[in-house]
Amino acid sequence: MEIDFSITPQEVRGPFNLSDTMQSGQTSEPYWFRIDDAYWDAYLDKERLVKYEVHSSPDVEKPSLSVRLSGSGIDESTVRFFRTYLIELFRLQDDLPSFYLKFRSEKIAQAFKEFSGLRLMKASDPYESLICSICSQHSSVEQWNKMVRCIKAFFGKRFNVRGGLTFYSFPSPETLAEASSARLESCQTGYRADYIIRVSKKIVDGGLDLEDLKHTSYEKAKNELMELPGIGPKVADCFLLYGLGQTRAAPVDVWIHRIVSKVYFGGAKMTKDEVGKFLRKRYGEWAGLAQIYLYHYGRMRFRSLFPAERRLL
Repeated sequence: MEIDFSITPQEVRGPFNLSDTMQSGQTSEPYWFRIDDAYWDAYLDKERLVKYEVHSSPDVEKPSLSVRLSGSGIDESTVRFFRTYLIELFRLQDDLPSFYLKFRSEKIAQAFKEFSGLRLMKASDPYESLICSICSQHSSVEQWNKMVRCIKAFFGKRFNVRGGLTFYSFPSPETLAEASSARLESCQTGYRADYIIRVSKKIVDGGLDLEDLKHTSYEKAKNELMELPGIGPKVADCFLLYGLGQTRAAPVDVWIHRIVSKVYFGGAKMTKDEVGKFLRKRYGEWAGLAQIYLYHYGRMRFRSLFPAERRLL
């Protein structure tokens, strides 16, 4: 069964660029699958799988989304759920025009026009986002995506979806807590395999409650996360931003470290902690979004900072 619906420009606060958002390397979840100019993923509700395919209008300044749902038992209540789900997932109610206006005098404003409509994404599954963030350590976007897709294929449940496509659900914390290091390492996770297993066990044992972290202050949540094996400041900020939606979190990777030093401090030596504190002080609740635009601004203006054109997160 298939049913189509639309998300209108009146439901979006400002511009939205689907492609730029999907390809920006956020660790909310692995890249969706792409078919022509559309992206698709699937939602598992108990044993019912619903595939959703999203097309975006060419006009990013007055965006509309066309959505096609495929699966069994789809009705108007399903449409209402996915309308809300996608508006929240793409953070379409975030007030981008206010962000652009507030920082219109900043150097990164040059990226606002070029990447207008680039938005943060909200994780549909915080646990999956946490594992994505762990896998992103010292990895390119391409590398950690391959790791996570392999984990889903090895440990998740397989579903055949309309059009001869295959979807794998993300495994539960219980499944990965019992996984062998060797099996996880076969997904090219390397040393991260041990971290994935230990963090999963922590969740299963009740030592880490991801739902509680949603309602915890940024500083306290970050400190709690950094007590876990394999989670340092960057991974904690990735998860807080993309997994839990704490927009004060500004992950500082090698590129953001270089860009901030170059743009704001004339190339002076700085620690990554200093860069993170600077971003939070300068951009406040917009810090997480600002770091995405800073990356693209740096790529536009200082290509020498990106010799391999591969972003390490």
